[in-house]
Amino acid sequence: MILFLVSLFLGNIPSFAFSASQPKINCLIINLDYVNCTWSEHEHSYSFKSMFTHSQILECSNYVQIKGVNVGCILPFITSQRFNTLNTWLYSDNGSLVTEQQHNMIKSVKLNPPFKLSVVEKKDAELWLYWNVTRDCTESEIRYRTDNNAWKNSKAAKRTSFTLPFPTKKRYEFQVRARIENSCGESMFWSDWSEPVYWGSLKANNNTETPISMSVTSLVLYIAGPTIILITLSCLLVQNERLRIILIPVVPNAGRHVSNYLTALFDNYDGNVEKWLSMPKDLENGFKPNFTERACPVREYIIVSQSSTDSESILSNPTDLSSCEGMHSYSSTSTIPGSAETPQTQDLSQVDSPV
Repeated sequence: MILFLVSLFLGNIPSFAFSASQPKINCLIINLDYVNCTWSEHEHSYSFKSMFTHSQILECSNYVQIKGVNVGCILPFITSQRFNTLNTWLYSDNGSLVTEQQHNMIKSVKLNPPFKLSVVEKKDAELWLYWNVTRDCTESEIRYRTDNNAWKNSKAAKRTSFTLPFPTKKRYEFQVRARIENSCGESMFWSDWSEPVYWGSLKANNNTETPISMSVTSLVLYIAGPTIILITLSCLLVQNERLRIILIPVVPNAGRHVSNYLTALFDNYDGNVEKWLSMPKDLENGFKPNFTERACPVREYIIVSQSSTDSESILSNPTDLSSCEGMHSYSSTSTIPGSAETPQTQDLSQVDSPV
């Protein structure tokens, strides 16, 4: 009797171990395009069969493998099959059944992430986020943050746009995900988050160590570099006189040179600027006048009018200049009048007295 109980216990161990190690099969409808079924046990390469309700059993024709081991299967999908039950079977290499499971697929839909995200700033101080979804009858959830701070999530809603009023002067990061909404049989699975889209500029994060180390390195280079250059130039200037003259030329003494020139003007040339400047003869003659003007004789008349009293008289001094016309002469050879050209001046006075 005891041997019978022991043999019965030992005979049941493999069945317990086998049932405990049964792999779990998970199936998802991806973007309403196909069904992806995977199982948790990857040590053995199982074969897979499936069947939607009111359909036929299909062997897997498209396995997903990792290092040559079957880990999943891609199934064809028809939209109406979403509301049916999916039956799945796993078989070992020798053809024995490993596990059989059923899946309610109505809530097991995972959409692809939204795409073509864009941010537009409106004139009324608002940010508008737009995106596209791969399927209709979906709802979307938005999350955003500023300058890599904590995320803020919006309430899920059936929309393809989102507005954020009164944005600050920071960098905004937006992401969107979607799922089938309640009116079309709400799914338990959200899509992955979309690629992020940014607006604004990112402020420097003072908590990171890299910018600080870079700034210290730059500061050391800015201080040490000019110092080394100045020391090198100083050594070269001390050792090389010619280089010192090139880099720091001697400034001439302007007052000393002017004094020497003025001294030569008065001591050597007696103040003769033409000789001091060494002007050419032609240029010196060009400054001399080349014309003379003869003296003009003037005759003066005094007219005394007759009157009853001698005290009343009218005097006038007309000057006769008619003889001066045509008396200008020019000479290119001499500027001093000759003896023959000495002007003859004649003063005539005619006074009429009463008889």
